[in-house]
Amino acid sequence: MTAHGKKFPIGEYAQSMHDVLLVSSFAVWAMLLGFAPVMTYRLLVS
Repeated sequence: MTAHGKKFPIGEYAQSMHDVLLVSSFAVWAMLLGFAPVMTYRLLVS
């Protein structure tokens, strides 16, 4: 495999995809952990 112009363009792409997936998975977990207690409270109060 040859890299044209850039040094390891596939590796850079894979690293950026990994960063995006890491941040988005963190955001999903934060949303779920913040959303679950609110829904539990709403269900218990109503």
